[in-house]
Amino acid sequence: MRAAALYTGGKDSHYAIVEALRNGVSVELLIIVVPASSSSWMFHAINVEFAKLHADLIGVDKVVIRSSGVKEIEVSEVLSQLRKLDLRLKYRYLISGAVASKYQKERVDLIARELGLEHVTPLWGRDQRILLLEETRYLSFMITAIQAYGLSMRWLGTVINEGNVEEFLRDLEKHSISPVGEGGEFETYVITSKLFKGRGVYVESAELVKYPLHGSGYYVIKSART
Repeated sequence: MRAAALYTGGKDSHYAIVEALRNGVSVELLIIVVPASSSSWMFHAINVEFAKLHADLIGVDKVVIRSSGVKEIEVSEVLSQLRKLDLRLKYRYLISGAVASKYQKERVDLIARELGLEHVTPLWGRDQRILLLEETRYLSFMITAIQAYGLSMRWLGTVINEGNVEEFLRDLEKHSISPVGEGGEFETYVITSKLFKGRGVYVESAELVKYPLHGSGYYVIKSART
């Protein structure tokens, strides 16, 4: 059973692949969507270009799709480009890391259906606190964006793992923020994983950008290598 996966480089899209592999699905292609706008309702915008490093570390193919990031229009743009690949000739499934966002799931359902694929969401409906703890037993990830009032900016650029995930969870729960950031409250980038055929990603340089009045900030990777 072969699959392609919508992939952002974040913890959930990564762990969805892990779960799919555990269930006997062979994930062979990462579809990396790069939106021009950081306000995309569907896809990560911060550091998503560096998701390409993960494909090399996992040992699978990758394809990069560009979109405007404009609500609803981006779905049509991605679908139009994926149609040209005729994925159904090779794959049966389209994997995504959706956990609780009905908006995102329904639109990926549509994309998969139009492509003649079955949308598989291994993390859908999971208890979010338990899921985050489970993920950190398998991988570590960097906080690359904070877009929720109250969440401390000190987490930007911090790598979350088994050693500090409980502290991170306490901060999230204190401000009633989704433990997995499903609403875009924070974004992540996987640094190490048991799935990687190598030590992981080394961030060589990055820029810390903060907007205190908006309660948001970003850790923008400038250079990274495996």
